Amino acid sequence: MTSHPIACRPSRRVGRVAALLAYDGPIATALLRVFQFFLVAVSFLACLAPMLLFDALVGWQPTHLALWLGAASLLPVAPAVLGALCAARRVLLMPGERGPARTFWRGFGRGVRSLWWVAAGVSAAVLVIGYDLALLGDSDTMLLVATIGLALLLALIVGISSVAESCTTTRPRALLAAAVRAIIARPHVALSWVLLVAAGVGASMLPVIGGTVALFAPALVACGIVICNRTLNFLADNKELSS
Repeated sequence: MTSHPIACRPSRRVGRVAALLAYDGPIATALLRVFQFFLVAVSFLACLAPMLLFDALVGWQPTHLALWLGAASLLPVAPAVLGALCAARRVLLMPGERGPARTFWRGFGRGVRSLWWVAAGVSAAVLVIGYDLALLGDSDTMLLVATIGLALLLALIVGISSVAESCTTTRPRALLAAAVRAIIARPHVALSWVLLVAAGVGASMLPVIGGTVALFAPALVACGIVICNRTLNFLADNKELSS
């Protein structure tokens, strides 16, 4: 005795719904991916706590104390960028795996040990730019120069962090030389980093939804940077440094 085709339809629908709602189904996988992005973004924002605290309590002021405190608050940025890239690479290449937050903090600790000179250089550069703006802030040319300088500084931070994330060496001279060489060879990749960061910061400042976007923007920007690096072969000319 054969079953009627119409009688089989409910069981097929139930099977599809069960597969859709299974613990390893597409909905659960998507929710897990969203939660991983959230963990990475919150970890990154935690590293920016000194900068956010400075902005809330002091803010931009053309005074010596404000300029020095603002520069010091940026010290965790370079290690945090390395941690975000490490975590983003894990989320993209090993979807569904646990431990993106642990990977971030391991990368952050590695950045504190190996990229301390980048953190110090970033704070020094921001301090110089801050003094220039305090003295010549009314000049449109100075504002343009400061904007270009910050964009170049951002590209250099991401470039060095990308090289450090993909290689085993910790020598400052080797990391800096490899990053500069790769940026000069592929400036469009560096431009994509700046645009991604600008889009993430701009989206986080939108009214109403900006706070929610900020809880995911750092992870999404880091994933975009990793995708750009792999797709556009950012480190193709530095294979001797690859792990």
